[in-house]
Amino acid sequence: GIGLGGFLAVQVIGYREIGRWAYPAFGVILVLLTLLVVARKVSLAPFIPERRNASRWIVLGPINIQVSEYTKVIYVLALAYYLRYRTNYRTLTGLLGPFILTLIPMGLILKEPDLGTSLLFLPTLMVVLFAAGARKRHIGLVFLMGLLAVPVFWLTMEDYQKGRIFGWLKQSEQSIRAGPGFQLDRSLIAVGSGGWFGHPWGQAEMIEHNLLIYDHTYFIFAVICAQAGFLGALLVLTLYLILFGFGLRIARANYDPFGRILAVGLVSMLATQTVINISMAIGLLPITGMTLPFISYGGSSLWSCLIATALL
Repeated sequence: GIGLGGFLAVQVIGYREIGRWAYPAFGVILVLLTLLVVARKVSLAPFIPERRNASRWIVLGPINIQVSEYTKVIYVLALAYYLRYRTNYRTLTGLLGPFILTLIPMGLILKEPDLGTSLLFLPTLMVVLFAAGARKRHIGLVFLMGLLAVPVFWLTMEDYQKGRIFGWLKQSEQSIRAGPGFQLDRSLIAVGSGGWFGHPWGQAEMIEHNLLIYDHTYFIFAVICAQAGFLGALLVLTLYLILFGFGLRIARANYDPFGRILAVGLVSMLATQTVINISMAIGLLPITGMTLPFISYGGSSLWSCLIATALL
């Protein structure tokens, strides 16, 4: 209900008016992300508690705010506002501004640590630059720079995150499936057990006996497959394709540079998040903390998706 209220408020205000506040909002969100990083070294409880060895939430009474979820939308707003009337991004040096604009929130989120959310920024940047008209060879060079940063990411990862990658690479080995890859193994069992039409409600063994950890957040797609089967999963994928297709149609029909770039950025962000979450659940990508838009449990996740859709 609160999310729908925010959805209507964004539509009434309009994306152009909201865009004027993109830079101040980006500054505020960077300050909040910095506070979360500082909280890992200096206790700021009860306002910023540490949960599962990470500081990702700001607690205001009964409300838990996951700052990184809102960072995604505000980042796209700031990036679109920065690029709206510029042409220097068609040069290699002109890409430095968008690249810095991306790396700052990405690095802060990675330090929380929240590897899953940080993975959304570079793909979103690549798609936005391509849609804005940047040269392909320059985009390729930025992509190469991202690949060169992989060793740095590896060195900053927690041991459990490295274990998830090993579990994904060796997911067929029994020892890995019982250790670092146990979550993926259970997810695959849940996905496969649904068959064509899924289990009758309340009879999916993996779900009813809580054998699938985080089934309400990161592995909700495995729950869909178990309960609704292949056809139910196909329906969900079709709904996502319709949403993203209309989002790109909005971008193509918009002659306002800011609106066009904003629409492409929001669609690419939501699509990347969807692809990563589903690929994670079926073993195509390593497991990471990535919610499925509109479906996973979580107020901040739902609100950020509704704000993004309202902007579209």
